[in-house]
Amino acid sequence: MTVFQYIRNNFLLSEDASVDIAQWREQVLSAILFFSLFLGVIAALPSMFIAINEGLWSIVVVDILALIWVAAIWRAPALSFTLRTWNFLLLLYLLGVWFLMKVGLTGLIYLMAFPVMASLLLNLRQALISLLIATLSLLLIGYVSDANLRIVGFNSQPFMRWLVVTINFAFICSIMSISCSVLLQRLNFSLRQQQLIALSLEREKASLRATNEELRLTVAAVSGLNDIVMIVQNHLDHDDIQHLTIVFVNDAFQRHTGFAAEAVIGKSPAFLIGTQTQKEELDRVQFALQHFEPVHVELIAYRRDGGEFWMEADIVPLADEHGAFTHWVATGRDISERKKTEEHIHRLAYFDALTGLPNRRLLLDRMTILLAHARRTTIVSAVLFIDMDNFKYINDARGHAVGDALLKQVTQRLNGLLREVDTVARIGGDEFVVLMSNIAEDVANGAHAASHVAEKIRHAMHQLFDIDGLMYSTTCSIGVTLLPRGHQNADDLLREADTAMYRAKSAGRNQVAFYEVGMQSEIEYRLTMERELTAAVVGHQLHMVMQAQVDRLGKPVGGEMLMRWVHPHRGNISPAQFIPVAEESGMIISMGDWAMQQACLALLKLEAAGISIPLSVNVSPKQFRQLDFVDKVQRVLRETGVKPERLILEVTEGLLIQNLQDTIARMHELTSIGIRFSIDDFGTGYSSFAYLKKLPLYELKIDKSFVQDTPDNQNDTAIVQSILSMAEHLGLRVVAEGVETREQAEFLIESGCSTMQGFLFARPMPVDEWIGLQPPSAALVTHTHGV
Repeated sequence: MTVFQYIRNNFLLSEDASVDIAQWREQVLSAILFFSLFLGVIAALPSMFIAINEGLWSIVVVDILALIWVAAIWRAPALSFTLRTWNFLLLLYLLGVWFLMKVGLTGLIYLMAFPVMASLLLNLRQALISLLIATLSLLLIGYVSDANLRIVGFNSQPFMRWLVVTINFAFICSIMSISCSVLLQRLNFSLRQQQLIALSLEREKASLRATNEELRLTVAAVSGLNDIVMIVQNHLDHDDIQHLTIVFVNDAFQRHTGFAAEAVIGKSPAFLIGTQTQKEELDRVQFALQHFEPVHVELIAYRRDGGEFWMEADIVPLADEHGAFTHWVATGRDISERKKTEEHIHRLAYFDALTGLPNRRLLLDRMTILLAHARRTTIVSAVLFIDMDNFKYINDARGHAVGDALLKQVTQRLNGLLREVDTVARIGGDEFVVLMSNIAEDVANGAHAASHVAEKIRHAMHQLFDIDGLMYSTTCSIGVTLLPRGHQNADDLLREADTAMYRAKSAGRNQVAFYEVGMQSEIEYRLTMERELTAAVVGHQLHMVMQAQVDRLGKPVGGEMLMRWVHPHRGNISPAQFIPVAEESGMIISMGDWAMQQACLALLKLEAAGISIPLSVNVSPKQFRQLDFVDKVQRVLRETGVKPERLILEVTEGLLIQNLQDTIARMHELTSIGIRFSIDDFGTGYSSFAYLKKLPLYELKIDKSFVQDTPDNQNDTAIVQSILSMAEHLGLRVVAEGVETREQAEFLIESGCSTMQGFLFARPMPVDEWIGLQPPSAALVTHTHGV
C-alpha cells in the first residue's frame, strides 16, 4: 500500500454525513501526527547531518526525541484524544521555546503552531489560553535569553524589540486561531445540518419505500378490478381552457373498450363519446368538471370497434397538497345487460307488444304532461281517436296473422304522416290514438290543423293494404277533441275523442267528427272551401282585376292587380274568405305565380294602349320564401318581355318576422334587375321602423283601416300624418288605400300624400274595361311616377 492510499483510507474526511466534529478532530489529529512523523523524518535527516558536521549534538538529540514523542502519541490509541492533543501541543511549545533560545527565528514558527493547533484540535477557549502562554513565553524568554533576532531601529532597545515582536506574533496568531475556530464551528454546524438532512432523507426514503409498496399493491389491486378505472389529468392552458389527458387505465378498461393503455395514455377521453351518447349526461359531466364536483352518470360509450355499450360511471376530483384539483378518477362498469332488462320491462309496461307503439298507460302520462303545458301556455293541441272500420271482419275471415299484419301497416302509415313530436298509441284491438302537440295558438286554427291531419289519415287508411300479395281495403272513423278546455284531464280527453269517433261512425263511417258540434260546422265549411278553391284553380274561376292609383289631380299613376273568385253557384266570394284558406293549404304559391303572370300580361295591354303606368301585385310570404321565387320572376319577365321597372311587388310586414337577412338578400337580388317593392297594409303588422333602413323599398301603402276614419278620428289622423312624414324623410312613395270620400282625399292631399287608391277614384275592374274608360288623350300621356 502506498503512502497516498494510506492517507486516503485513514485521514480523508468520510463521505458519511453522520461523522460529527469530534470524530473529525480525531482524524485530523491522526493525520497531523502522521504527517509530522513522515515529514519530520524527511526534514530531520539533512538537519541532523548538518548539525553533526557542525558539532551541534543538542539539535540532533532534540530532533530524535521529538520524532520519538510524535510516534508515541500517534501509536498510543489507549490515550484519550485530549491527552494525545495536549502531548502534541506541549511538544510544539517546548520545541518553540528550545529553538527560540538556541536558534532564534525558528522558535517563532513552533510557538505560532501551538495556539493554532489548539484552536484546530480543541476549542477557541483552549486556543486563547495557549496563545497567552505562547505570547508571554516569547516576550520573557526572548528578552531574557536575548535571542538572535534583529529589528531595524530597535537594536539598542532589546525590550522594545521583543515587545514589538510579541505584539505582531499575538496579532497573527489571534487571527489564525480565531479563523480556525470559526471555520470549525461552521463546519460543526454544517455537519449537524447534514446529519439532520440525512436523517430526514432516511425517513423520507423509508416513507417512500412504504408508499411505493402501497402504490404497487394499489395498482395491482386496481388493475385486477372488474370495474373500469381511468385517471385523467386536468390542466389549464394560457387561455384558462381546461384540457384533460389520460394518465392511467386499468386492465378492465382495455377489456371492455378494446383500447390498449399505450394507445390512450396522453390523449383526451373524448374518443369514448359517439353520436348516441346522451347530451344531457355530457352536460352534467361538463358542469361537474368546471365546478370540480363529483358526478354519477349513465351514458352510452363506444368501444374501439365502434360498438356501443352502456356505462355507469362515478367521476371524482382529486386535489394536491395545495388544494388545487389536478386529476379526475373515473370508475365505471358495463351495465348493458341491466339496461336491456330495464328497457324490456319498460316496453312491456308502456308499449304495445305487436306494433311497438305507446300503450294506454304511456299515452295517459303524455296527455297529463301536455295538458299541464297547454294550461300554462294556452297553445292548442289535439287528440284524434281512430277506429278501423270493419276490421273485425278481416280478422275473423283471414285470421289473426293477417289482422296483425294489417295493424302493423296501419302503424307504419300513421308514423309516416305525423311529426316526431306527436304521439301515436294503440289502446285496443283496432283503436289508435294520435296526440298532436302545439298545433296552433287559437282554437279556430287548432281545429283546422287537426282536421287537416285527420283528413290525411282518413285518406291514407282508405288506400289498399298489401298483405302477402293480397290487397285489403278498409277505412277508419276519426274523432277529434281539442285541449286545453275547462278542467279536462287525460281520461276526459280520451272520452271526448271516443265520443266524437262514435259520432263519425254513426254518420256512415269513414268520417271525421269533432267533439263540439259548432267546431264541426266550421271545419266542414273550411274543408268545403278548400275543395272548391282547388276546383276553382283548375276550372279557371279565378280572374284578375285592376284598381287604379291616382295623383292629387286624379290622374292615373299606377294600379294594383287584385284576385277575384266568381263561384258558379255562390257568386263572388270575398278574398278575405278564400285567401286565408289558400295560405293554409299551400295553394297560395301556385295562385301567386299565376297572379304575377297575369300582372305582366296586363302591363303588356297597358303598354299597347300607350299607357305606361306601373302595376302592383301581391306576393305572399310563403310564395316569396320559395327557393326558386327569384327564378320564377325572372322567367315570367323573359317570357312576357315586360320591363322590370313596371312591376311592383307588394309584400306584407309579416314577411319580415323570420329570416330577415335572407329576405333582404332576395329583395336586393330582384331590385338589381329593376323590380320595386311596396309594403302593403303598413302599420298593421310587424310595425317596426328599424327594417325600413335596411330594405330596398320603393313605397308604403297606408292600410285602409287608418284612412277610413280620417279626418274625424284624431288617432288615425295622427298615424297617417306620422307615416307620411316618415316616408318623406326616407324618400319613399306613399299610397293611401281605401279612399272613399272627398273629405278623406282632401285631408290626404293637404297632409302631403301624393298617391291614392279607393272607390272614390275607381273600382276594381278588368284591365281591358279600365283601358276602354280612359279618354283618348290619356293614351298620349304616360304617368311614370318614380320610374
